[in-house]
Amino acid sequence: MTVKMYTIAVRMFVQFMHRNDLIICAFRVNMCTAEREITKTEENTMTRFEREISGSLGAFWKKNAEEEVRKAVAQADAQATIDADGAIRWNSNGRYLMDDFCEKLEYAGYAFSREATAAKRDAQNAESLAEYRRNDKGFSREELAEARAAFGEGTTVVNVLTGKKTKL
Repeated sequence: MTVKMYTIAVRMFVQFMHRNDLIICAFRVNMCTAEREITKTEENTMTRFEREISGSLGAFWKKNAEEEVRKAVAQADAQATIDADGAIRWNSNGRYLMDDFCEKLEYAGYAFSREATAAKRDAQNAESLAEYRRNDKGFSREELAEARAAFGEGTTVVNVLTGKKTKL
């Protein structure tokens, strides 16, 4: 089975993007930017949740996973809406649910479409990133000073969302 992943490790200083609920921090993080394919093998066929709920990680983690499923269902019932195509999104911000949360709902037999949710979430993320790129004005004087303090004078930093390079 082949799964498409979009990750790249980056180093950035703290910046909060209000529209996207995204925080970029001054330590190593994974950002969804570059496409690569990962082939599942026997070693990685189960997600962490699947290993927990199956009991293969022990009774403590199995009980914890069962409780997470109960909480996820209660939270979805109270705070989410299911579209006509089965995609599920939060009422508070209109964002489509992340896949790890959907995995718990799917395990519980919740009536929604994980595939429709993933497709709409990907489209929503692409739209948000495109909007960020259009509205990016580069570093302010204060951000440049913070970046120089974090990475050093003369270092070239790259905004992984826009591709813009800045020499500090």
